[in-house]
Parts: sequence; structure tokens; C-alpha cells
Amino acid sequence: MIEKDKLFDRVNQAELFTKRFGSFSKVDYEVLMFTVYLDSLKEPAHDYDISLDLGITETKVRSLRVKSQLLYPREINWVNELALSLEHGVYDSGTITITIEDPSVLNRIRHEVESKYGMVGLSLNSKQLMLPVESFLILAACAEQDPDETLQRLNTELLEREAIEKSIQKQRFGSRFLKGVNDIGTVVQNVAAIYSVGAPIINAVLKLVKP
Repeated sequence: MIEKDKLFDRVNQAELFTKRFGSFSKVDYEVLMFTVYLDSLKEPAHDYDISLDLGITETKVRSLRVKSQLLYPREINWVNELALSLEHGVYDSGTITITIEDPSVLNRIRHEVESKYGMVGLSLNSKQLMLPVESFLILAACAEQDPDETLQRLNTELLEREAIEKSIQKQRFGSRFLKGVNDIGTVVQNVAAIYSVGAPIINAVLKLVKP
């Protein structure tokens, strides 16, 4: 059920009844109504479910997601979005695979990484994000008020516990600096306390890697 107040809020934001009345194209209407539809969802929905609900292809759903975010931007809490995706992630041999339906969320996470660590080779396959556990430790550090200080504290903890042989550098995002560690779950548990803003990510990772 679409709430009337949310509908009128979006119509007002689109300036449909003021500056743009009569100039809206079919695509403009599609994006506006798709945005209203997203507003009506109680929780994030899969592209497949939306495509069935609206009678359009999954490809068009993803395209409308991107256009909606550009024209009617919603604040994306990438830390919470990533933590939520991790709740349904798959852990295997030191690597975590998660699915992120909304391309805008995926792009937001990519931006957070690249703005602090430069261009990095995230293994992105449309909706999937595949990274070693180590990368999520650094991603969580990105969320902190002082990422460099958090990274330094992470280094201190890992070196003191002899979990790594040399300090983690920013350029090592995506690397397997915990390769060979028998109990990665214990390592994550040991460093969890250094995180504050990024704690939801670490806690979600811990649930996956700690039996």
C-alpha cells in the first residue's frame, strides 16, 4: 500500500505541479512512480520480486534503481547496508561472498573504499561482492572517524598476537594478510573492540566466521 503523504512528497520533489508540469516524459514518470514504489516497501526487495510485482524485467529494475537514486537521492547508510548483506553472506576458505541488490548501495561502498584507498580491484559481479575477510576489517576501518588511527590499532593488535608478520598498508586492501591463520574467527573476535562506527560490519563478519 502506497502512503499518500509519501506520494505527494515525491511529486512535490519532482516539481511536477509547478515548473515541470507538461514537460514530464514517459521515462520521468516511470522513475517517479518507481521511487514512490520503493518508498512503500517495508524492507529491501530482490530485483526478481520487484520485476514480478511491476511486470518489468530485472534489468529494467536495476536501471530504475540507479535513475531513482540520481533524481531522488536517498541517504545510504553503507555501513548498515553492508552489515545487513553480510547477515546473508557465505563464508568459504577465508572469503566472504555477499549479494547487494541495489546498485546504488554497491556503488556507495565502492566509493568509500576508493576514496580512501585509491583504485582497488573489488570482485564485483553485477550484484555480488567477493572479498577476503581481511578486506572487511579494512572496510570497517573506513567507517571510523579516523580510519588511519583505526588501521594503526588494528596493526598493533594483530602484530602483538602474531597474527601477521608485517604491518597492513592501505594499498593492501584485498590482500590475504591472514592467510595461513588457522582460526580467523578468533582473530576477528580479538580485534572487534577497536571498532565503533564500523562495529556492525565486524559483528556481522564474526557471525559468519566464528562457529
